[in-house]
Amino acid sequence: MATIKGLAWWLGFFSLCALLAVSGSGPLQKLADAHHGVAAYLLLVFLFAIPTSVVTLLTGYLLELLFIGWSRSSLAMLWNARASVKLDVLSIAMVMIPHKRLDYLLSLGLLYVIDVRAGHTASLTLAQFIPFWGVQVVCLLLLQSFVSYWMHRLEHAIPALWALHKFHHSADRMSILSSERRSELLRGVEAILLFGPFALLGTATAARPAAAGAAVLLLAAYFAHNTFMRINGYLCHSNLTTDYGWIGRWLLVSPRMHRLHHASAPEYHDNFTFDLVIWDRLFGTYASCSAEQLPHIPLGLEANPFNNDGSVKGVLREYFVTTYLVLWQELRSGIRAWLPLRFSRQPSLQAGNARIPQTDELLGEIELPGPPVAPVSIAPGSQRL
Repeated sequence: MATIKGLAWWLGFFSLCALLAVSGSGPLQKLADAHHGVAAYLLLVFLFAIPTSVVTLLTGYLLELLFIGWSRSSLAMLWNARASVKLDVLSIAMVMIPHKRLDYLLSLGLLYVIDVRAGHTASLTLAQFIPFWGVQVVCLLLLQSFVSYWMHRLEHAIPALWALHKFHHSADRMSILSSERRSELLRGVEAILLFGPFALLGTATAARPAAAGAAVLLLAAYFAHNTFMRINGYLCHSNLTTDYGWIGRWLLVSPRMHRLHHASAPEYHDNFTFDLVIWDRLFGTYASCSAEQLPHIPLGLEANPFNNDGSVKGVLREYFVTTYLVLWQELRSGIRAWLPLRFSRQPSLQAGNARIPQTDELLGEIELPGPPVAPVSIAPGSQRL
């Protein structure tokens, strides 16, 4: 039995390596078109490639299954899906199924603006001041990470943005698919906020990379980085509880670190980074807990307008209607909806434990107090603002 288990583990491991080896065809083709010096034969490696989004998703599922087994895995949750998991499934379907015009409509035109302006950024680029192609790539990755950190932090600090982002936090069970639990409107808002770094550094102006030069290796490293970070994003929303040791404390966001961010009690909503822990360390928002505490931390929202109906009609209503009604209710407060509250806490904490109305009450005025959530102690040395 041990031999069979070992063979199965190695088979899974090599399968993951094979999946990773064929990922990245779409982005590579786009960058190769921009840098015509890349030899065509390099693209033959990706001729039969599976789209990156599918590869990374399958990789996340396989890794979780290998390390924690079936009973606690996200695959098992799909087998007996609750309302929260069904919303996750709909969210990932909205990401992977092409429907550009519907995206434009649901994002209230924001994704259309990005598509139109994406090809007109050459005049904005600062890349001409960075002479080396490899340095441009590194600067782009760091700027993208830095802006993503502050974007996420603002989503917890500005009530209107939190009204959009709380759909992501409404998942009451962590699942790999929870990583893509966002409305199309939030995707549009985030695309607008992240447009700056790509406009400033996304247009490469350095010399074209030679077919066998170091720049091609940097090109491969760039897409390997993005693929790896996407897989890690899935793992951070999985049921893994590892903290990655010193790597997770100082370099790369870990499943334990991000699971704490998804605690239902708003006072534990630190750890805003998506990739590099250095930003949470620098700005005092790093928090951690022990492995023993993690199973006792309730997830989701203290007052949750989502996950109330697991029927097809209920899931569709909550994704396509409730997300907008939650935003509308927040916008009714006027300018206060756009004034940042304390950066390291959710807006709901400022107003106490108020219950958020359900779909049929969102345009009403009555709110009742919700039950308190037992606090979970944070490990010594954690920093807060």
